[in-house]
Amino acid sequence: MKFNQRVSVGRHVIGEGCPVFLIAEAGLSHFGSEEKAFQLVDLAHAAGADAVKFQIFDIDEMYVSSCTQWRDRLAPRQLNFEVFRRVKKYCEKLGIVFFATAHDDYSLDLLNKMDVALYKVGSGEVRNWGYIKKVASIGKPVILSVGMYDFAEIQKVVEFFQEARNPNLIILHCVTDYPVNPKEVALHNIAELSERFGVLSGYSDHTEGFHIPLASVVAGARVIEKHITLEYDIPNAQDWKVSCGPDNLKHFVDQVRDVELSLSRRTDGPTAREIENSSWASKSVVLTSNLIAGEIILENHLGTKRPGSGICPSEINNVVGKRLIANANADTILTWEMLTS
Repeated sequence: MKFNQRVSVGRHVIGEGCPVFLIAEAGLSHFGSEEKAFQLVDLAHAAGADAVKFQIFDIDEMYVSSCTQWRDRLAPRQLNFEVFRRVKKYCEKLGIVFFATAHDDYSLDLLNKMDVALYKVGSGEVRNWGYIKKVASIGKPVILSVGMYDFAEIQKVVEFFQEARNPNLIILHCVTDYPVNPKEVALHNIAELSERFGVLSGYSDHTEGFHIPLASVVAGARVIEKHITLEYDIPNAQDWKVSCGPDNLKHFVDQVRDVELSLSRRTDGPTAREIENSSWASKSVVLTSNLIAGEIILENHLGTKRPGSGICPSEINNVVGKRLIANANADTILTWEMLTS
């Protein structure tokens, strides 16, 4: 089975020749507040993101009881099923895709009941083959982050989706660190994933700023996931370190779109604006000496200067040997009408 090279999610199509699918990863940046969850949706929508993604979990299903440090840290950041249902409804009203990473089977079942259009499998499910098979069997598009995976493990996931006859798998290159050092990012792995496994590929970013995910557009990412936040410098939290916020998310989205526009290939010569601008940006043949009418123009009488409103420099050899019809001073731009044989 070959994987689809175009995947539809709501009104969006993900694939070659399509706009990059931009995911604003809200994650747990609501910190358990329904009000902040809605504010994160508003932030993503106002910035022009295509989708907003949350993380859904049940603390008792995700962590063993003895893991008190992480349970105490994350338990207050849970949002219940009904809140997510309201958030999804609000996203539908705004026209932005809602989806979530489910961190346990119970939460995955809740997402199934919500009839989401798209599923996300986080890097933390590495080697959790039973869970991944379950997601693949749902049959809907799935975005998989592969932080902490090796290629053999990714191959196993690919085989699970083939066995489930689910051709709508998108794999995101990811490095599980907060923040990632740029020398560890390896953006060329985006193309490696696509070439090696025959899937659409993209990039889930954990770097500071947004210059690296901008570069991922050039590296071939068809999907980009960038964390978002409403606030910074939060104790016992790490996503804010790699997040865009109200001050720069729209700037990031706009720059992604600009980079996309810049990636076309042109083979038909200068643009219309370049042709227009050549009148001032290019050069003309000019006199370097004062000459009188009828005087033969020699090579040492000629030079080139801006603007480009006269004889083109490529014709300079054809000017040599001509005569001026009238007197002309040094620095005069020559035109053919000024010359005679």
